[in-house]
Order: sequence, then structure tokens, then C-alpha cells
Amino acid sequence: VLFAPHGSPLRPDAEMTHLAARLASGEAGRLAIANPEHAPYGRAAEQALRSLGLWDAVRPKLLLGENVAQAAQFASSSNADGGIFAYSLALAPALRDRGAFVLLPESLHAPLRQRMVLLQGASPAAERLYDYLRSPAGRAILRQYGFVLPED
Repeated sequence: VLFAPHGSPLRPDAEMTHLAARLASGEAGRLAIANPEHAPYGRAAEQALRSLGLWDAVRPKLLLGENVAQAAQFASSSNADGGIFAYSLALAPALRDRGAFVLLPESLHAPLRQRMVLLQGASPAAERLYDYLRSPAGRAILRQYGFVLPED
């Protein structure tokens, strides 16, 4: 998602036209993303910005988080005008009422695939969590936070 906290001059839109206009006018502030060198959501943010021809202009304005959660924290604070981070974080109670966001088109970046494995010798608690996440109730929670699941 492209997210802007309440009070930010950035207005989220799926094609990032407002961001592009702010960059062109020199009015753009910092934009938080996860570090694309090691974070999958950071790579997706870079791909989306490159797809829209904004990467070179926005690069000096980037505030890089070590991971997507830190990027979301930066984006929702006064450290940045906004940011690009995971939809699930924008839907989470800690952030959903702190600003406005728009889901970016999937066509702007490569798919982000999450995986879950249960290691051999896992604890009984890990086995219960694994089973729960595969259950109808667990799958409903994952869908609630924006995840698209296999067989959906």
C-alpha cells in the first residue's frame, strides 16, 4: 500500500500521481520503505516506483527501514510524509486509524509470496499454530488482513 499519516501533505492514489507531482515540484518529503537490498516488501516498493518512473526522483527522499514493520512505523510517524509497506500492516489495529492508504496495483511489482513450513521436530505449540493457521478460522484471519491464500 501507499500510506500517508493524518496531517501529511501526501495524498495516496494507486498510480502515485500526487507523489509524482510533489516530487516534480520539489515539495516531496521523506518516503519510508523497507530496505530493498534485503527486504521483499522493499523490493516490491522499488519495483512499483520504477514501474511508474518515480524511482530516480524519490530515491534521495527514501527513509529505509530494516524491515517492513519498521518502514510502516516510519511512515506512520512524523519522520516521513508516508510510505509503501504491506497491506496487512495497514489493516492492523495499530495503523488502520492513523492515516489513509491505497492498495497499489499488483501489476506494479512481482508477486510477494509468503510461505509457512513446520520443521521436523517442532514443538507441540508450533504444531498447534501450524494447524490453526491452516484451519478455516486461521485462514479467515489471514484473509481479514489482506492475504490471498492458496485455493482462494
